[in-house]
Amino acid sequence: MADKQASATGEDLRATYAAVVDYHNNLVQVRFTVAGLFLAANGFLAAGFFQSCVSSPTRAALPILGIVLAAICWLLEVRTYQLLDNLGAQGLELEGSLGLDKSLGFFSLLAHQPIGPRLLLTRLRLPTNRGVRYFVSHSFGLGLLYTLIALFWLAMLIVRA
Repeated sequence: MADKQASATGEDLRATYAAVVDYHNNLVQVRFTVAGLFLAANGFLAAGFFQSCVSSPTRAALPILGIVLAAICWLLEVRTYQLLDNLGAQGLELEGSLGLDKSLGFFSLLAHQPIGPRLLLTRLRLPTNRGVRYFVSHSFGLGLLYTLIALFWLAMLIVRA
């Protein structure tokens, strides 16, 4: 007996699309929760590091812990970005299968922003080219956050050594 792959019904496609959108939104929420917890943890480490009554071994361990924490959170961001990218591609494919107009699809909107970023407190809009989209993105900002804090802890490790 030959295996036959059943074709997906419209209801199956809609359920899959809803699941992909939900998973995407949950990943975005987790992404910013991790960033918030990362900042809180670093505030805790910095408070301990800059206290005058901290022993030398502890003072050396705190920057190392900060660097490790930054590396772990950066790796989580890399993996989350990969998952979001894959979900975006899957979502676009599902939108095509569902026959959604490009102006109506969730992932179509994410892929093709009709309005470019605006500089805060001004009316100035930036161009929507690839370079601007790269630098004015959550991924770049979060990567920069993790990198700068890791460099801060590296500097503290070198200065206090």
